Amino acid sequence: MTDRAVSSALNYTLTLAISTLLVTGLLIAGIDFVEARQDQVLRTELSVIGEQVASDLDRADRLAAAGVGTTEVWINQSFPERVAGTRYWVRLDPGPPSEPPRVVVESTDPVVTATVRLKRTVTVAESRTDGGDVAVVYDDSADELEVTDG
Repeated sequence: MTDRAVSSALNYTLTLAISTLLVTGLLIAGIDFVEARQDQVLRTELSVIGEQVASDLDRADRLAAAGVGTTEVWINQSFPERVAGTRYWVRLDPGPPSEPPRVVVESTDPVVTATVRLKRTVTVAESRTDGGDVAVVYDDSADELEVTDG
């Protein structure tokens, strides 16, 4: 009879250990899934913001080209200050002469970067601003576009 009591206690302990391992494995897999999904959502949101800034740059370039004499172009757009709970910034990168300029939108924590190449060849200044209100400004003296706080 004493063998049966040991069997029940051992069976209970093994069942508890296996259940703990399974639950721990599921929790770890779930955390990885949520983090990967957050990065994907963050990258998508940053890409959308980059596309909108690129559109503003294209529009500002067309307006500056259509102007006669002294031209001042200022396009302001409001974006959320945080995306998926993290702060971000928008940067213009002129890049090498053989490639079109880029709009780079990068979050701070986690570090996720979305890059949008401009469709038209526009002259941009290396500039950077935090997320939130973003303004695209045409600098007539330098004949280039830049981003700044809106």
